Amino acid sequence: QLFWEKRLQGLSASDVSEQIIKSMELPKGLQGVGPGASTESLLSAVASALHTSSAPITGQSSAAVEKNPGIWLNTAQPLCRAFVVTDDDIRKQEERVQQVRRRLEEALLADGLSR
Repeated sequence: QLFWEKRLQGLSASDVSEQIIKSMELPKGLQGVGPGASTESLLSAVASALHTSSAPITGQSSAAVEKNPGIWLNTAQPLCRAFVVTDDDIRKQEERVQQVRRRLEEALLADGLSR
């Protein structure tokens, strides 16, 4: 199916206590295209592309995909507009990872001390 992501719309992940897990936020430059494009379906498409292919993810390169995605769709790419990841984007993400690692380390140390 060309638009398999639509089958996942309206579904959410939940934890063991059946609380819905908040969906992650995508970068502002990542915008979906195609019929009924939503953040959730875009997240599914990007996650699937990362999981199933080692090729770079660049999005749909043809502007015509906006008009008729059934004809101009590049099936090897997720349903999003073409985008470029800059060095600044990478640096910001590295900073976020370092912050989360520090918080995790602090939490683990606090847990170890409380035991």
